[in-house]
Amino acid sequence: MPWSAEPLDAWETHENAWRPSSRPASPGWDPQDAAEIARLRARERELATAIVTHPYWSNFAAADVLAARTALKHHHEHQMADASS
Repeated sequence: MPWSAEPLDAWETHENAWRPSSRPASPGWDPQDAAEIARLRARERELATAIVTHPYWSNFAAADVLAARTALKHHHEHQMADASS
C-alpha cells in the first residue's frame, strides 16, 4: 500500500532537522484498496462500539471498569503462561 491514501509528492526534511526523514511520492490508493480500508475501519468501529457498550460492563462499578478491561486485554497472556507451566 502506498503511504498516502491521496496522491502526494515526495518530501524530505531540511538538513538541520532534529530527526531527518523522507517519503517517496505516493500515487495514492487504488479504489479497491480504499474501499477495503474503509470497510475494515467501519468494522473496527462497529466492533469497538459493541465491546465498549456491552452489558457485561454494567456488572462493574464505574471505578472498576478500567481494571476489568485491562484484565480482559491481558487475559490471553495469563492463559499462555498457565499453559506453559
